Amino acid sequence: MQNNPPPLDAQLGQRLGIVAQLYTGLIDRLLEPHGLTWPQFALLAHIARQSGPSRVSDMAAVLDLTQSAATKIVQKFAGLGLVAITRDKTDARNRPVSLTPAGRDRLMTVQRSFAPAFQRLTADWTPDDLHRILTDLEALSSRLEQVRDTARPPSPSPRA
Repeated sequence: MQNNPPPLDAQLGQRLGIVAQLYTGLIDRLLEPHGLTWPQFALLAHIARQSGPSRVSDMAAVLDLTQSAATKIVQKFAGLGLVAITRDKTDARNRPVSLTPAGRDRLMTVQRSFAPAFQRLTADWTPDDLHRILTDLEALSSRLEQVRDTARPPSPSPRA
């Protein structure tokens, strides 16, 4: 009996799962000394990338968090002075969030602490290798966003 490998798309899915687990484990260990979780770090980094204040609902959608989870993180960070929450003059429900200088400093400190691990990770790769990997990851990220945004869980079948 011949053992055929799974189709390429299934192999890609398997490899992505393995990479996601390995990367999540690495980041969790790197964040632990800073008292941050992955969702907390991702939210700080997201706010830092924005050109202006962000809405909690937008952050929740982009980071694949519930609105409640994003709100809790924002409130915690506001209490620590890492983010500032302001009132929108035109919509009282909207509470734009921006990074404070302390938040930017904290994020930079955390990101700098990653350097030794990422230097070990990429030590054998040439700049061309890294550019190719980054280009492929950007394309993959874009496709994942498209699929995520159009994927819907199956509707439950009606009960008789």
